[in-house]
Amino acid sequence: MSDHALLSPSSRHRWSQCPGSVKEEAKYPAEESNPAAIDGTHSHTLLEHCIKDGLSDPTTKVIQKMTDHEGEFTVDMERAIRVKVAIDYIKARVEEYNGLCTVFSEQKVTPRFLVHRGDMHGTLDVQIIGGDIIEIIDYKDGFVGVEVIDNPAIEQYALGVVSGYAEKEEPVPVKTFRMTIIQPKLALTGGEVITSHEVSVDYIIGLITPIGDEADATDADDAPLVAGSVQCKWCCATGCVERASQAMADMDFQFPVVAPGDDVTQQVVSRDASVMTNLQIVQIIEAAPLMRQLLESVDKEALRRMTAGQDMPGVKVVNGRGSRKWALSEEDMLPKLTKMGIPKAVLLPASFVSPAQAEKLTWEKRDGTPMQVSEKQLKRLNDEYIVHMAGKPTVAFESDSRVAVVTNAAPMFDAVETPVIVATPDWLT
Repeated sequence: MSDHALLSPSSRHRWSQCPGSVKEEAKYPAEESNPAAIDGTHSHTLLEHCIKDGLSDPTTKVIQKMTDHEGEFTVDMERAIRVKVAIDYIKARVEEYNGLCTVFSEQKVTPRFLVHRGDMHGTLDVQIIGGDIIEIIDYKDGFVGVEVIDNPAIEQYALGVVSGYAEKEEPVPVKTFRMTIIQPKLALTGGEVITSHEVSVDYIIGLITPIGDEADATDADDAPLVAGSVQCKWCCATGCVERASQAMADMDFQFPVVAPGDDVTQQVVSRDASVMTNLQIVQIIEAAPLMRQLLESVDKEALRRMTAGQDMPGVKVVNGRGSRKWALSEEDMLPKLTKMGIPKAVLLPASFVSPAQAEKLTWEKRDGTPMQVSEKQLKRLNDEYIVHMAGKPTVAFESDSRVAVVTNAAPMFDAVETPVIVATPDWLT
């Protein structure tokens, strides 16, 4: 398991906005890492390995096996190319400083000395000290864009760095902090892959009191629960009443502590989207993320309670629709089905690989050497042989980096003049 502090930098977006979430989450069992989190951990492991290996090229690690707290994984070209974005950036910084800099990887920092708490430590992905700047780099391996300005996690990391110098009674050796976020997957959606923002050391020192106050607020027995799409998204307190109330309130539905007999569902179905104003629709779309979280969390919480033995009149736990599989192995099934008169060619259809499958192909040469699609081959595939089709139209916020689809074509054409109607000639009547 990873060593996450109770008030870690990565969760500051939650506990700073919702102080009561810390005690509320403690009521729920720890959740297992989801696939996205595991994938991100593996990429960070590869990044750390390459940095400690002298900023080596991640693509040279393809097919190598590595291990971290999430288990063993094999480095594939797709992951290597993403991590290479970070390595290339770090190399550029090192060259900028003519090598007169220090690069740290996976460095533990804590603001303990300045805020007098021992539950706020975290691990920095990368720290570069060069010139008159300390640069903190946060590598993100997901598709959700993260803003670098006023980023709560990076600010806490920076305060941890300052605290380290203060504890050793040493002055901070620079005047500026550069916060950088590297998000390789945003290239697929047209977003900015690398974003940076600079602040003064004095600005970071000025965070001692506000960050300390935010942390202390979580200690109160009556620490408030404050729902919101940002802080609720990854919160484990799936049965939080405040979360449910806020979601319904954002949708303009009354959802106080529901009294027996109140028909909450009727409040929802009575809303007809076809008669709503544009403003009402936009308001509901803005509330949708929290609403979806509510629906998912309610379902998860109901399942948790009933599997723990609680009775919930009106609902029950059932088995979902399970998949079907052969009673025997495919090798044993093949002769049995051919004996039934089914042609072998039908049972073993040959289908061409998809672009996604082609990018991950692996094979062995005649001498047993493992092979994988190279970076050069991947580039040629994408440049010459793969067509990027437009996805299904969907509604997104104005802040989304994708280009808007033209749905009203009228402005694209000049106004068409109404034709002059003339009398029909006599010979045509």
